[in-house]
Amino acid sequence: MTAFATLSSNSRLHLRHDADLRDAPVSPSSKWGDARWFFDNPVPGAPSSASMLSWDLILPDGRNLLDEHHNNLLDWLRRLAWSLFASPGNNAQPLSPGSASTTSTGLRYLASWLVQNSYDKPDQLDPAALASYRDDLAYSLAEDSDGDDLSQAQANLRLRPIIALWQQRGELSAAGIAPMPQIPWGGRGAIEMAREVTARADGYTMPLPDEIAIPVLNRAADFLGQPTDDVLRLQAQCDAINDREPTDHHTGPGTSEVYKKELRGEALKAFIFSRNPQTGEPWHDRLEIITNERGELIYPAQRFRQLLLAVRNAAAITIQAGTGMRISEICGLPAGMDDQSGLPRCVRVVPSFTGLNEIFLIRTVISKMEDTPREVDWLAGMRPKGASDLPLPVRAIIILDQLLARYRQMLRSDRLLVQFTNLRGLPVRSASVAQIRSMSLLKGMRDFVEEWVDFTSLPNQSEHPAEDNDLVPYKNTNGRCIRSHQFRKFYANFALSVDPRLLPAVQMHFHHISQAMTEGHYWGTNLLQIEPLSTTQRQHTALLLYELATGKTLVSGRMGDQLQASIEELRTKIGVRGGGEGWRNAISLVFEYDIRLWFAPHGKCLPLVPQAMRCHQLAGTSSWLNKEPNYETREPGVCAGCPSFVIDSKHRTFWEDRFLANMTAFRAAVRAGNGDTFRVIGDRAAQARALLVAIGADIGALEARVDMEAVDGRE
Repeated sequence: MTAFATLSSNSRLHLRHDADLRDAPVSPSSKWGDARWFFDNPVPGAPSSASMLSWDLILPDGRNLLDEHHNNLLDWLRRLAWSLFASPGNNAQPLSPGSASTTSTGLRYLASWLVQNSYDKPDQLDPAALASYRDDLAYSLAEDSDGDDLSQAQANLRLRPIIALWQQRGELSAAGIAPMPQIPWGGRGAIEMAREVTARADGYTMPLPDEIAIPVLNRAADFLGQPTDDVLRLQAQCDAINDREPTDHHTGPGTSEVYKKELRGEALKAFIFSRNPQTGEPWHDRLEIITNERGELIYPAQRFRQLLLAVRNAAAITIQAGTGMRISEICGLPAGMDDQSGLPRCVRVVPSFTGLNEIFLIRTVISKMEDTPREVDWLAGMRPKGASDLPLPVRAIIILDQLLARYRQMLRSDRLLVQFTNLRGLPVRSASVAQIRSMSLLKGMRDFVEEWVDFTSLPNQSEHPAEDNDLVPYKNTNGRCIRSHQFRKFYANFALSVDPRLLPAVQMHFHHISQAMTEGHYWGTNLLQIEPLSTTQRQHTALLLYELATGKTLVSGRMGDQLQASIEELRTKIGVRGGGEGWRNAISLVFEYDIRLWFAPHGKCLPLVPQAMRCHQLAGTSSWLNKEPNYETREPGVCAGCPSFVIDSKHRTFWEDRFLANMTAFRAAVRAGNGDTFRVIGDRAAQARALLVAIGADIGALEARVDMEAVDGRE
């Protein structure tokens, strides 16, 4: 008897009385009361695990789902599952035996969540409970995921049982089980809800603190300078040895692998690394046999391998941080240079909207979670028209093209990146080289952080913590806890708000990215590059609200004053608990009301009433639809009087500089008898002063500097 025959003859099994069910067959090999249901899968070669539903599950209360204590929960879960195979509601198609395993995944998650939250019946799942289910699912995905994406497929599997409970409400009611009180999530399907859940999960992933992100990005960019030049020079010497032509000698002196190995060893030991201009010492010691901290001998060839991979990994960090590209897209970048442009084959240059700048785009092929592969462009940087400098991500691709050329040739691969499968030294044959995998590249990026970035001197808590002691995990693991999503968000974080602590070249890159964003919105249809920006916007918004609610920051500006006045309401909605709960509540609030900040060096824009935005009023573009600033009319004087304007301590430097410059100039004008003529700069200084006072700046120290400038000017 096939599985389908069993289902046909027992299609009403879920409606039977408890006493008649335990020994009732659900398939030729399984009974209703078994810990596992095995269905016969008609698909040839399909593994038995694909057509299995498992009820053997340890729940959060320490009991098993099969324990008597959970009989009621287990009973209706089994009836729900069987009805989906035998009698689907709402004219749905019955599930196939091959979908049993994925159905089991969703039901097991639902069972655990129900017990964790003290529910055991479908009729308890009201809208508030389902909102908690959605948020908890997003948080669990954020906690557990360490791959390239927070998977919509994972979310989908865990949302389906909730959708199924409503779909099967008629069948469950006929079995005496009270249904959910109303349609879940307003009738939105599992696919649509999965998109929302993964977006929330991305928001729940803690943003990388600046104290971690800045030294990582600075070190990676710096490593692509002098250290990379040395590694490429040393590799060229080794390549020359490997490529030695045979001589006329009958034994071929100098061309045997043994002799080449000796020559490479001598070249490695003789190499002198360049001097660090800051210390005057070589940035790396001579390559000798050393013993590492685990007591292992590290030979020069092995250390050179580590240095070469460090360059590869620094370049990967730079590409991901500089573009927001997913790690799977980086792994798939094509190799090769275009002879005409002198740029990588995957890079093209287009004029900016104004024609004054050149936009660099990296083209990749996206196939992950796509019906058919498609090409997308990633904004990689910008430069003034006629300039010759290259954006950091483009330089990184050029370095990788040169660095790994020999190993791609061994593999006969046209992809930019490869990985080494041998354990010691550099590959000399194709068997030791393979196409790189995402997790291998992520491990390499973490290797770079662990060796080349020092977190030991950091405090335990960042300046803007989302939870207590937020730097401790990074210090304890030497950065190995950094996730792929966090590397990817570097670019969004710094494109939205360029940090002066970044290296000048890195600052310039993100200034250009920000300028390209505001000048012409060079995103095309690549939503993958927009998503981290959107998520980071929400995270910055949530962090501002969280710090306000917990009293960790002061804000100013007209919107800042409104937020300060609403502090008690914020505390009620967000709470002030530690452990990240307040942060998660803030993120949920931001999603719920779709609140977004827009960033500028002089402050933030929180347009709760878009029609009142002064930049749009001046430009004649006011509309409730225009929630993004008008960049052509946005400037500090306009923003400072706008109902949407907020500043906090992150903008203090800008307003201090503005106060000093304007107050110094105004006092000089007053001394010269031109105070009335230059009153506008006096007003600017007064405006800056008022904002600085509101965020707790030391006005006395600033005015002392103005007085000192005045004395110096008179002298």
